[in-house]
Amino acid sequence: MQPSHRIYLFALLFLLVLAGCVPSPGVRDRQQEPDPREQQAIALEQAGEHAAAAALFEALARESLPPADQPLLLRAAENHFQAQNTERASTLLARIDTRTLPGLDFRKRLLVAELALDRNRPDEALTLLQERMPEDAPADLKQRYHADRAEGFRLSGNLLESGRELGELDLLIDDMEKKLENQLQIIQTFTALTDTALDLLQPNPPGIQGGWMSLARIIKGHTGDAVQIQDRLKAWRERFPSHPAIPGLLEGYFKKLESQYRRPDHLAILLPRSGPYANAAAALRDGFMAAYYQQPRESRPRLVFYDSSDSSDTWPLYRQAVDSGADMVIGPLNKDGVAQLARSGELEIPVLALNQVPPETVPPVSLYQFGLSPEDEASQVAERAWLDGHTRAIAFTPSGDWGSRVLEAFRNRWERLGGSLVEQQRYNSRESDFSEAIQALLNLDESRNRRSQLQRILGKRLEFEPRRRGDADFIFLAANPLKGRQIRPQFQFHHAADLPIYATSSIYAGTPNPDEDQDLNGVRFPDLPWLLLTEGEAPLARDNLAKTLPASAGPLRRLYAMGIDSFRLLPHLGRLQSSNQESLDGKTGNLHLDSIRQVHRQLVWAEIVNGTPRTLGYAPRMLGATEGMEQIGVASAISSGDNREADGRETTPAGNGNATTRPAE
Repeated sequence: MQPSHRIYLFALLFLLVLAGCVPSPGVRDRQQEPDPREQQAIALEQAGEHAAAAALFEALARESLPPADQPLLLRAAENHFQAQNTERASTLLARIDTRTLPGLDFRKRLLVAELALDRNRPDEALTLLQERMPEDAPADLKQRYHADRAEGFRLSGNLLESGRELGELDLLIDDMEKKLENQLQIIQTFTALTDTALDLLQPNPPGIQGGWMSLARIIKGHTGDAVQIQDRLKAWRERFPSHPAIPGLLEGYFKKLESQYRRPDHLAILLPRSGPYANAAAALRDGFMAAYYQQPRESRPRLVFYDSSDSSDTWPLYRQAVDSGADMVIGPLNKDGVAQLARSGELEIPVLALNQVPPETVPPVSLYQFGLSPEDEASQVAERAWLDGHTRAIAFTPSGDWGSRVLEAFRNRWERLGGSLVEQQRYNSRESDFSEAIQALLNLDESRNRRSQLQRILGKRLEFEPRRRGDADFIFLAANPLKGRQIRPQFQFHHAADLPIYATSSIYAGTPNPDEDQDLNGVRFPDLPWLLLTEGEAPLARDNLAKTLPASAGPLRRLYAMGIDSFRLLPHLGRLQSSNQESLDGKTGNLHLDSIRQVHRQLVWAEIVNGTPRTLGYAPRMLGATEGMEQIGVASAISSGDNREADGRETTPAGNGNATTRPAE
């Protein structure tokens, strides 16, 4: 090669190498110089403008060479998540490879866990967060780690561990406003535990967590007596002198409790004495009076009973109660009566109605609605099945209004969670053979049809084993005990023995019956803690109450528990209304209010094992799950009862429009 050619070739190679060192148009080397737009994106993020920050971080990532684009993509994904654009956040996460930048792994795992929590998948999130966080992790990531674990444990129903994680988070927070907010959440988490759990789960030595739990016990025992509370709080401080609880939090919280606690002096009670709701009213009344007589005599309110058998008299009776000096009303029981009050505009004195109606308009702020809603239970079944890892459901419900309402409530909650209802069938509750409906539900009829078609085509008989559908994870069943005992074996016969069955409390009669309930083995259902948990020697415990009120062990037993709770709820309504995280231990469940002041009940779960319910603990509560739900109330509990009169010796309702007064003896 001639020298001139070699010089030309070397010059060409030099130019090519030089060109390779220059970034393509629009792409920058992030290590050369900082981009002022990154500071702008950070400022937007800090100002809460997450959608704008995400877009800017994405633009910066597109203009950056790998691996410098990876932190920017992760920052963009985090902001998309904060802006509730979870789909885009997931898309960006899939493009982030932490093998080239292992320092991003912990941050990426946090965001993946947060996406799982957003989908109500706490088990997935907690699995991702099992590894200990890096010692050198920045403070904000450490806070996210403990906050995410706290939420994961809360969603999975483990409030003890949730409170523990919030306690760890509290030690990392310097901002006083955020610290107050977190400590309030700690208190609300532990107060959601039952009194028994707070006593049994107390750590030894108590330490900081034991201090929070003891404080929750004081709050749960609050009775409106300011002197008593201050004495108990003083004793608590002496026991936990170095506890991190901010004094201002405690003083403010107890002052707030005092302002919210309202003990009525004069109660008007609207219950029917005759008609279709008379038996239910008698059970509610007796439960109410059982709780009433557990109060110290000096703190018992004056009671005046009104006969509300005719629902059209609801408003006149309410006015009569107001004019007679009542400061609170309990009732009515009939839905039509509750609807009258819901349409009345403003109410002069608060009302705790003993039923629930769908909101046609925004109900009065002084109207509270309490009922044993089957729709509430159906929604909790959907939540429990989702948290257990299921995604595809089939439903088997009875024909008629009750079955339609329960199915619709289950479907609405299940689909909002992200599950799919792949098939539903209704059965005739007057029959005992459900083969046809079950085969249609399991697609066995289609399997048989395919065999018949093949036999016709081939002209010969074929050996055949029908196959049920394979696209279902579990069965949602709505049935009473008698029908449930008939339906469960038929599912087993039709090749569905391996499909879990979730049901509402209607599947369980309320008392153990091992011989007959063998046919319900494996069925999971939520029910009242009063029926499933042991309360020892407490006067209002199920077995103790049955000694003085034998009818409380009968078919309307759940309404006796509701009667007890209707009395115990009254002074706490203001506190429950202040936050959807506030709750009250009740015989009918862990009680809380939604935004339209309807009472919802977190129930205890059980599984039938050898014909006997084995308790599985309280249902995990998903905040916001019941907001705006349309509830029906105690209709199912009423319709399941018989016509026997409950013992009415404690009270004597008078005729319509007249009142019988019971003094505070």
